Amino acid sequence: MYKKIQKIALLSLLLILVAAWGHAQDLSDREVQEIEYKAGTSYNNGVELYQTKQYEAAIDSFRTSLKLYEKIDTEENPKTQIIRGINKNLSILYYITEQYDKALEFYSKRKECERDNYRVYLKMSKILEKQGRTDSALSVLQEFDEIGDNYKTKRKIAEIYEARGNLDNATKYYTEAFQLNNSKVEILEKIALLHHKNDNTKAAIKAYNDFIATNPPEYILRKVYKNLGIFYQRTGANNKAIEAFKNSVTIKSDKKLYFNIAQLYYESKNYTQAENYLKRLQELDPDYPEAHYYLGLVYTKQGKKQAALNQFNAILNHSQYGKLAQDQIEFIEQNL
Repeated sequence: MYKKIQKIALLSLLLILVAAWGHAQDLSDREVQEIEYKAGTSYNNGVELYQTKQYEAAIDSFRTSLKLYEKIDTEENPKTQIIRGINKNLSILYYITEQYDKALEFYSKRKECERDNYRVYLKMSKILEKQGRTDSALSVLQEFDEIGDNYKTKRKIAEIYEARGNLDNATKYYTEAFQLNNSKVEILEKIALLHHKNDNTKAAIKAYNDFIATNPPEYILRKVYKNLGIFYQRTGANNKAIEAFKNSVTIKSDKKLYFNIAQLYYESKNYTQAENYLKRLQELDPDYPEAHYYLGLVYTKQGKKQAALNQFNAILNHSQYGKLAQDQIEFIEQNL
């Protein structure tokens, strides 16, 4: 029964195409020229309207142009390229105007002609997500994933799986995405955190160490060490976090990382090392407010009253740390 219906559908389509082709053949050369002129005029109007953000009017002009070009599209006088161009314009315009069903209709037409254009699949996925059709959004992306490898599609698939709580598939696709573009170090951080959520911290650390072992360029390596440090810090392994941050600043100085190292040393009551890294930070940026505040705390712990007061007085007018510094000054004057 299904095959019979399929045959009837194909026959109907064939009859429509033959009728359209026959109609085009019935047109005189002059009529074809007149139609093509009108089609071109409507197309140009559509472009002008689009450029002036008159989107609904642009849609009407492109639809008129499309209908006219389809009327004269024959083997002898093909209009394939311009029809595809109009379909592209309409897909974009319908998306802009949030007419998502229509946008999907034209993106689907584009997908049939642009099988290797991952942007079409990504946009279709985005529209389907806006409509709450996450299963269909995922299917569209996986359809492209079967055709070819692409960082952005794999990352999007991973994000959908992660949102669903499917950590295994999310990890799989993030890993594949990172293999395609290993300059995106934030993806490596994602992979590690997902391993950690799956109670597999060893796999998380291994993901970082395996990549470090590939001897990546220094501009990437310093980011990897930074993210590894953040990972260790999140998981409470502060000593390893310090080590990773140090590896990063050895490659290139980083004010925030100097502060992170100092803060971790302060929290572990290693005030000498905290002071050391806060001073390095002040060499890079003498006005860094956190450096003044934490140095003041370090000197307070060490009983160095005047040195602490100097640090706190330096940030009394700071919007965030001014009140905290004043409180510390009052504490010192009352207790030291």
